[in-house]
Amino acid sequence: MFPLLTSKEEKEEYDDDKSVRFGGISGGSEFADMRIKFGEWTEQHVELYFDKLQKFGKVLEIGAGYGFFMEACNQRGDKKFDIEGFEIGKFRLDHFVGGIVYNVNVLSDEIPEDLRGKYDCVICMHVLEHISIPVKFLQNIKLLLKDGGTAIFEVPNMNCLLAELSPEYSDFMWLYEHCSYYTADTLRLAFEKSGYTVTDVYSREIYSIENHCRWIREGIPFTKYNQMFMPDKRIEWINEIYKREVGKQGKGFSLIIEAKTEEKS
Repeated sequence: MFPLLTSKEEKEEYDDDKSVRFGGISGGSEFADMRIKFGEWTEQHVELYFDKLQKFGKVLEIGAGYGFFMEACNQRGDKKFDIEGFEIGKFRLDHFVGGIVYNVNVLSDEIPEDLRGKYDCVICMHVLEHISIPVKFLQNIKLLLKDGGTAIFEVPNMNCLLAELSPEYSDFMWLYEHCSYYTADTLRLAFEKSGYTVTDVYSREIYSIENHCRWIREGIPFTKYNQMFMPDKRIEWINEIYKREVGKQGKGFSLIIEAKTEEKS
């Protein structure tokens, strides 16, 4: 069993920003380093979600980090949606580049009246696994959505292919900062218990075939390059085929759920 953190303790975890202080795969102490480290991640997630977000008017990213995803969306000349963010980590807020951001803890803070029912879509990437009371978290997020609004969440997939292929990765995926772990069934259950209507649950492989092969051969990842894309764009098509097929099997690194709030007449 993992210890149940209070919302106050979870905020302190973010304020400490252990990923910055301790280093590691996504660590670093300088903002410029963080931009480099998250560069591939940002590119990949804009590719995944930008077209999907185009059908919404007002979008909120919860756990917006440094605002890299928001920044990349805002730089697109064809963007049709407005996007704002929630973030509670002090280091991230101090270096935020994404535009409008609110320091609101969804678990412990009162949702400001002017933000209630404001958004057509809430997107939240790799935050839910850090939340020890996910149903309450998801219920509070409903307050931010319009009637019939959409929630798009991405979390790590406990049934990912790489965990089957690499014992070292299987051990690595049990991270100290993760409070909750999800399969497609348990992710769906969390949203249904929170009062959402689930419209889709699917998987996407985020990391590259080259990264997977290194885990299999050497038991360690690429940490600075080739995590998500191939070293030469001319062979990126190989990577695209691999990631697409792994996702179709439901065994990609990420699980993505799309759910809607009740549409009242």
